[in-house]
Amino acid sequence: MEEAKVLGPDDGNHYKRANDMFVKVTADDTGGAYEVCEERCPAGFASRKHMHTQNHETFYVLEGSATFILGDDEHEGAQGSMFHIPPGVPHQVVAGDQGLRMLMVYSPGETEAMFRDMTALTPEERADFNTGKAVAAKHNTIWVGD
Repeated sequence: MEEAKVLGPDDGNHYKRANDMFVKVTADDTGGAYEVCEERCPAGFASRKHMHTQNHETFYVLEGSATFILGDDEHEGAQGSMFHIPPGVPHQVVAGDQGLRMLMVYSPGETEAMFRDMTALTPEERADFNTGKAVAAKHNTIWVGD
């Protein structure tokens, strides 16, 4: 029988890059079914445009705001907004002037391994597009554009 898990605001597996990602519920906690993460992005932070080949991804804005680019469409997201992205839909998040704090659910749960591998890269490797793209691809994530 699995055990309950209780975490405080800054608890979880923390991956720091240009943003802070806290994996609160891991794939191990759910038998691989899903992961729950809290992402904290500074003002102006922009993820790379990408898509997942197998994972559903859901964003729920807790604080701040962002522009969510889903395919060719842009949507403004503020506190309480939710966006669900199925596999194969290119997407990008650009944090607003006050930054962004959001809850993210990945299903199936296999994305933390990508956060771990990306965080382990040296600053020079992180700056190299092809290196990052290869790490992402290893984890069923395709970077769109360059």
